[in-house]
Amino acid sequence: MKKILFAVHTLQVGGAEKVLINLLKNINKNKYDITVLSIVNDGLYIQDINNIEGVKYKYIFNTFFKNIRQNKQAKFHKTCIKLMDILWKLYIIIIKYIPKLLYKISIKEEYDIEISFLEGKVSKFIANSKNKKSKKITWIHTDINNVSKINIFKNIKDEIETYKKFDKIICVSKDVKNKFIQKTGIKENLYVQVNPVNSKEILQKSNENITEKLNQNGYIVCSVGRLVKEKGFDRLLEVHTKLIQNNIVHTLWIIGEGKERKQLEKYIKNNHLEQTVNLIGYSDNPYKYLKKADIFVCSSRIEGLSSALLEATILEKVIVSTNCPGTEEILGKSGEHSMIVDNNTDSLYEGLKTVLTNSNIRNKFKNNIQQRSKTFNIDTVIKNIEKLIDE
Repeated sequence: MKKILFAVHTLQVGGAEKVLINLLKNINKNKYDITVLSIVNDGLYIQDINNIEGVKYKYIFNTFFKNIRQNKQAKFHKTCIKLMDILWKLYIIIIKYIPKLLYKISIKEEYDIEISFLEGKVSKFIANSKNKKSKKITWIHTDINNVSKINIFKNIKDEIETYKKFDKIICVSKDVKNKFIQKTGIKENLYVQVNPVNSKEILQKSNENITEKLNQNGYIVCSVGRLVKEKGFDRLLEVHTKLIQNNIVHTLWIIGEGKERKQLEKYIKNNHLEQTVNLIGYSDNPYKYLKKADIFVCSSRIEGLSSALLEATILEKVIVSTNCPGTEEILGKSGEHSMIVDNNTDSLYEGLKTVLTNSNIRNKFKNNIQQRSKTFNIDTVIKNIEKLIDE
């Protein structure tokens, strides 16, 4: 049995972390002895990891002020968030300048395969493993040019040298692979592998009832993702405002949580959108909302291979999406199975307007997306990933 270490930054709610959960739930536990290592012991997905039979969990740095940080009404809430941010930056400095020592101190076992499941910080950590015998694999989930504003690498040379230490570099789409080559010049040991999406679980959970009372005027437009700049919810609200002003009646549901929430709430209040927008927050079952929706919209500025887009495809939704890396690999060419628009606010407005006002286009997309949804069979994807790990 091969011993495998999967390493991540944290287990906060995010697309790549969710992909890891799907992978761990479905990978063959009879073949692999699996450990998940989080650099910082933080995130809602920790409980999910602990509930997966045959998977062990460990971490390097503990998290602090967790309960206070999660409770917006708690005393010193903002102070504790700032303190944790300072601690996180200290962790980054340690990983950046003394990754070998950090690895030596924190990893007591030897593994046959060591996998960095994210870019940046954790790739630097695994690349400098003291275990010279282990096979090293890294996953690239996004355009490498847009990884964290905190530069974990000393310079581009350091970044290239780090990635050259991996035996395999797995990119989640052809676009992500091409962006990686453009930045690093590395062409060897590159593989493209679509993310595993648990289609059976998605379909099952989508049947759950929605208990809260939500606005439901006109068509329901739904979007899912962390409330961060990269996901483009600020411009989605701009588009929604313009559509409402032009008497195109619809309701917008946004599912997710993140640091941009206050700015989005402020925009909703200032533009009197309380009756047409629901910021639903984080949900461990976004699929029940997706199933109820008429249209799914991806407003992202940056993606590698959007998990939310994959999930909307599996649920056979009418889709409007900005053209990010990986979008065409999921949806095919624009106009066949869904609407793919240029990555800007005006194009997103025109695309959503067309789908909301043209029933012929909606019906066409609704019928054609059914064929596309069959592409992402989880059993096939898991077998391909196991093959990449084993070879």
